[in-house]
Amino acid sequence: VVFDSDPEDPGPGHHDDGADSLDASRLGPVLYASIATADPAALIDAYAQHLETHCSNRYSLSGAQAECWGRPALQSSPVAWLENSLHEPWLQVIGIDGLEKVDPFHHSGWFSLEVCVQDTDALHEDLQNSPFSIIGPPANLDVSDAIRAMQAIGPAGEVLYLTEIKAEVPPFELPFARCNVDRLFIPVMLTPDRERSARQYGALAGREHLQFDTKITVINRARGQPETTRHPVATLQLDGHHLIEMDQIEHLSERPETMGLPAGIAWIAFAIKQLPAGSPVYTIEQGPYAGHAALMLRGTAGELYELIETTS
Repeated sequence: VVFDSDPEDPGPGHHDDGADSLDASRLGPVLYASIATADPAALIDAYAQHLETHCSNRYSLSGAQAECWGRPALQSSPVAWLENSLHEPWLQVIGIDGLEKVDPFHHSGWFSLEVCVQDTDALHEDLQNSPFSIIGPPANLDVSDAIRAMQAIGPAGEVLYLTEIKAEVPPFELPFARCNVDRLFIPVMLTPDRERSARQYGALAGREHLQFDTKITVINRARGQPETTRHPVATLQLDGHHLIEMDQIEHLSERPETMGLPAGIAWIAFAIKQLPAGSPVYTIEQGPYAGHAALMLRGTAGELYELIETTS
């Protein structure tokens, strides 16, 4: 079941001083990302060989689960779950025959998966001559020298930010990597309107968002803009030291879909303390979150996201 989500009046749109940083978020942490690809075997092998993930579960998608997602054509599609070395699943891979890659830099919706790592520079060396195309070498971020990241494009056309957190970066609450390649902690979207996107998730989280302008070098390069161009960005703090980042970019087109899913990053799943009242809820049938109540929605930038009710 999928419907549009755009709260009418969730409250103030941003904060500037981090004053609400001690307030608990009703939303988060990020549980996993789903990647749709025509060649799941190649993607699984690339992540296993170069990003220290392990395939923990494989199955064919049931008709009941496909119906719950509102995409019955996905029935019998191959599904695999990848987990980190701590045995935490954070990536679901869905195989769709004939699915063609899209250019992620010119479409609205989920753009990148930011993954917490221990040593960005060492990982950069390891990814040379790999299935991952490096589009940004290690560099300290514009917002803080305590954050060092590199960027790459994976086998399904998904953009990865591989990020090392060296110290606390107030007002952000960020995790430190617990293993060489830990897990997704910030999904990044491209949106035509950061304020509208941020209001949507802020209403679910019960928190206000932070907004600022910053340089995004890989986007500037891909879109032929001066490297010094700064873009309007919003971030929303989630539970578990996770965030959502919303980059406002002009002249975006909608992402094409096959069997109801876009190629690359298909959707992001978030834990939520309680699902919105009155929403059409289903129970997950397969995978590591089987038995949990959930809800699939489509956001204001066209992105799909799943809310999964958890108690922790």
